[in-house]
Amino acid sequence: MEKLIAALLSLMISTLTIPDQYKPDLVVDGHPLRLTFEDEFNGQELDSTKWVRADEMKRQDKENYWSDSMTRLNGKGQLVLSARTDRDTGNILTGAVWTKGLFEQSYGYFEICTTLNTVPGYWTAFWLITDNVMSEENGGRDGTEIDVYESAYHDEGLVQHTLHWDGYTEKHRSEGSHAPLVYDKEYHTFGVLWTPEEYIFYVDGNETWRTDAAAAGGTCEVPLYMIISAETGSWTYSQLDKNSLRDRIMIEYVRAYSLMEQQ
Repeated sequence: MEKLIAALLSLMISTLTIPDQYKPDLVVDGHPLRLTFEDEFNGQELDSTKWVRADEMKRQDKENYWSDSMTRLNGKGQLVLSARTDRDTGNILTGAVWTKGLFEQSYGYFEICTTLNTVPGYWTAFWLITDNVMSEENGGRDGTEIDVYESAYHDEGLVQHTLHWDGYTEKHRSEGSHAPLVYDKEYHTFGVLWTPEEYIFYVDGNETWRTDAAAAGGTCEVPLYMIISAETGSWTYSQLDKNSLRDRIMIEYVRAYSLMEQQ
């Protein structure tokens, strides 16, 4: 009788239909997630409902400038961000795009699939930020820069995850960690799960760093927008061969998910 009851219960459970609104699109570290942003970079032009080219500006402390000319879709399903030295000015031009004013979200899982730079001396990155990161109060709660990955360690075979909060001057705070990765010209995925309790970073689906709210000055509570960028600065500049710099990365997709338990 017990076996019959168990079989009937199993049959009832297997035939239950779960409404789509309760089905997660992804589960990461036990957190059910709902897809809120996706771009696979199809077509010939950057989707202006999702991305804008980041403001053209001088970056870091060297002669590096974000330039619209360094960003394009290749028509084969990839976003291409380039880096090269301008022969006329000697400036280093790099590409960057962001979702500022178009897509901003607090908490969830954010992931990019991309190749990395093939030469040292500059780095590429996928990061989340808000203008309020300049606030020097309340720890990371009212604004944190979350660097999902930065590829500044080409020769060492490492990528970096970093958190920045309380501005970038005297009160600036940060925590970071490195993860091993071969710069092999292949596609790799980089992601971060951001919850009210912690940040968990992933490379190619493997957890590489976990930091709790206390270690980060409190996890960020305000929406952040996404940036994909390339740049250089004193961090890597000594390794850069300006005379031959001509490189690029190719981004296959970017996705963002919200925490279903927060909805």
